[in-house]
Amino acid sequence: MNLYVWVLAIALAVAALANWRAVARGQREIETLAKPAFMVLLIALAWLMHADVVSYGQFLLAGLVLSLIGDVLLLGDSDVHFLGGLVAFLLGHLAYIAAFRRVPGDGPIWIGVLLVVLAVGVVLWLRLVPRLRADWREGAPLVLYAVIIGAMAALAWATGLWVVGLGATLFLVSDTVLAYQRFEGDLPHGRLVVMVTYHLAQVLIVVGLLRC
Repeated sequence: MNLYVWVLAIALAVAALANWRAVARGQREIETLAKPAFMVLLIALAWLMHADVVSYGQFLLAGLVLSLIGDVLLLGDSDVHFLGGLVAFLLGHLAYIAAFRRVPGDGPIWIGVLLVVLAVGVVLWLRLVPRLRADWREGAPLVLYAVIIGAMAALAWATGLWVVGLGATLFLVSDTVLAYQRFEGDLPHGRLVVMVTYHLAQVLIVVGLLRC
């Protein structure tokens, strides 16, 4: 890696730590700056790692930009902000799916694929389908989102790149905790868990795809 990549990597770590500290301490002003700063730096890092010259790089960059938009929207507290963030991340997951499908790999890591499918299936059957039956307007977007992020995580393992698979699985964990916090109730340090797993997920996906 060249000097610029190292500088960005260090800045990325500083932004992540600042965001985690702000979330843990409830420092909203710092979180408002550090949260989008992390994704801006990660997009720049992906660009410096030549995301623009690989066949799947444009989809990876699109997914990162959409994630940045989702992050900014989720800084708001209203239902409109949450819905906007949901749509942005939904489109971001579709972009990641397009990227993963173009990755030349050695074959799927089937244990990862199967575990993701099983986990998403259990959540759908036990939590989301009953919500869909009770109120389809509320339940349908959640079911759709769960299916798409589950497909994203399963396809990540199907690339044969365990780093990408781990990153996508952490993304699945982050979104699951976020949804639980939104619709079920608070978890101890729930918001911090969401951000730590989210940041690690994005870094692992970028590094896994661009260092393969």
